[in-house]
Amino acid sequence: MLRNFNFSDELLLQHGSTTLGYLTEDMPLFKAFDKDLGNAKVKELSTLIEAALREGGDDHKLAELSETTEKVVLQMNNSRAVFNELQYWVVKAFPKHKAVQRQFGSGRLNKAIRSQNAMIEFMFEVAETTIQYQKELKAVGINSQLLQQVAQQPHLLQNANKAQEQKKRSRSVDAEKRIARLNAIFNHLRDFKNAAVHVFINQPAKRNKYRPPSTSANRLPKKALGS
Repeated sequence: MLRNFNFSDELLLQHGSTTLGYLTEDMPLFKAFDKDLGNAKVKELSTLIEAALREGGDDHKLAELSETTEKVVLQMNNSRAVFNELQYWVVKAFPKHKAVQRQFGSGRLNKAIRSQNAMIEFMFEVAETTIQYQKELKAVGINSQLLQQVAQQPHLLQNANKAQEQKKRSRSVDAEKRIARLNAIFNHLRDFKNAAVHVFINQPAKRNKYRPPSTSANRLPKKALGS
């Protein structure tokens, strides 16, 4: 979705809040000129601005996404640590059985860890193999806590990955909703600005209060994040 304005969101909201202050006094003049520029439109403008200020900008959404990414990284690291510890007991239980060691993922970690989905699939395979050979592993002294970690780790990684993907999709949807709201604010402000040319035809100073911010130093690309 594209923005209808080419200056920053912050400037738009600042201009909107300032305009609402002017309308406290001037609204009857606008309403007398155009009945559509009355209380309902001012109230809608105020509601839109309050919602935009309350939700925050894309930086807030990025922070939320960053938090889910950190959790994925943590679970990827935990998966590697659990796998490496398991390998100690696999080698101890099957020192001469290379085929069994390969069933436990020996030599495949570096490839699996290149992507989250590959690592999830890999850890589920390791967990299933561990169940298959848990008797032999217990016989050489593996502790029950590690066996439990091996069983749980693919689920923990999968859940962290799912939360990250959901946040990515949510951020895209939220970005479109926010830009639609900002565009509506801009459109309302433009209506008052256009009317101000006639309402204050002999009052240039007052008329200029309804002009939007200068765009010369605050130009932004029109392509929206998440579009």
